[in-house]
Amino acid sequence: MPWAQSVSARLLIKAGPRYENDITIGSAHYLEHMFFEGSKLYPSRRELDRAVESKGGNHSAYTDKEYVMYQAKLQTENASFATEFVHELAFNPLMADEAVAREKGIISAELRRSIDTPAQHVWNLLREHIWRGHPLGHNTLGTFESIDRISRQDLLDYHNRFYKPDNTILVIAGNVKTSQAIDMSMRDFGALESRKDEFPAVPPPLHNIDSLVRIEERDIKQVHILLAFDTKGHGESSTVLPQFQVLSKMLRNNIFHTFVYDLGFSYSAGCWPWLVRDGGSIVTAIEVAPEKTAEAVTRMVDEVNNLTINEDTVQEARAGVVSDTLLNLADTDEYANFIGEQELYTGTVKPPEKVKADIKSVSTEDIQNLKDLLFTRENAALVLLGPVSPNKAQSLDDKLTLLLDQ
Repeated sequence: MPWAQSVSARLLIKAGPRYENDITIGSAHYLEHMFFEGSKLYPSRRELDRAVESKGGNHSAYTDKEYVMYQAKLQTENASFATEFVHELAFNPLMADEAVAREKGIISAELRRSIDTPAQHVWNLLREHIWRGHPLGHNTLGTFESIDRISRQDLLDYHNRFYKPDNTILVIAGNVKTSQAIDMSMRDFGALESRKDEFPAVPPPLHNIDSLVRIEERDIKQVHILLAFDTKGHGESSTVLPQFQVLSKMLRNNIFHTFVYDLGFSYSAGCWPWLVRDGGSIVTAIEVAPEKTAEAVTRMVDEVNNLTINEDTVQEARAGVVSDTLLNLADTDEYANFIGEQELYTGTVKPPEKVKADIKSVSTEDIQNLKDLLFTRENAALVLLGPVSPNKAQSLDDKLTLLLDQ
């Protein structure tokens, strides 16, 4: 990216809730927090921030369901510091006892905030509902009990198990020559020892619900509704991923315009492919006033059943997916993420031109076949959060059964 004014280094560690259990849940996220409590070279959060910001850069991290990401973005003249910093952050944490204790309070507060934020909590309810009994059904943050239980030694053991070259992807993107990027990588990561430890085998997440409808009653001002359809084992690594993206985009456009501008029911509404490596769901999401709940569910299913599939609607969605996927790649962070997730999920990296071509190759027949395969009662799950009595579950189940079996 010779025209770019920055260089981004992005480190992806294959870890997270997928590889945790009822005892260890939340460990990957807890460890991510610990890295910002200080390292050997920068023994406090202030010193970590100052190290990057004094060079005109920024840094961040997050824990996803199947990986943890650490990132540093620097101006081109300070490019070599990007890899130096992410290595220091991820491989030289101090892990002081007092910091471990302090983070218990911080992460517990983060979990309370998540539970208290309906727009976040409803997605955790969906996760628990459709992936019941699977590690991916856990909250990334863990539980209050697991947060309290995790010790410094647990975190050190987790770090030793997952933070190793064989389990790590380093991406460098920006105004830097390939030879320089290789030199930076070898300088900062070359001394790490490879370890072929046995990695936990986790089966694909299965659509595993004991009832079609899950309701959590809460005294708030609107009802958050998610209607999900299992992707039948297709996820981020699927060769037909563009079909799921295009179908979701078609529904997103319809759901948004119907619920926001046609009905005036919602401030926001849409549909997204909600995926992991080998599974996931296409999820429609709306927020409505409590008295509109039953009608809203009916209209959501109507939009699914009556989706217009022709060359014009598919072409519009294809163009939208291309835009969503590629327009932001001028940013070095976004490009590093584009490369890193492909490597993580598929082991190969397609250039933007190939990704665009794959999206444009999706046909109306592909979308019709996928719609017929996915949008059935047996493949559905409905989650509601808000002032709705759990006693309404059966009537909503009956409504969905009737509508989806048409």
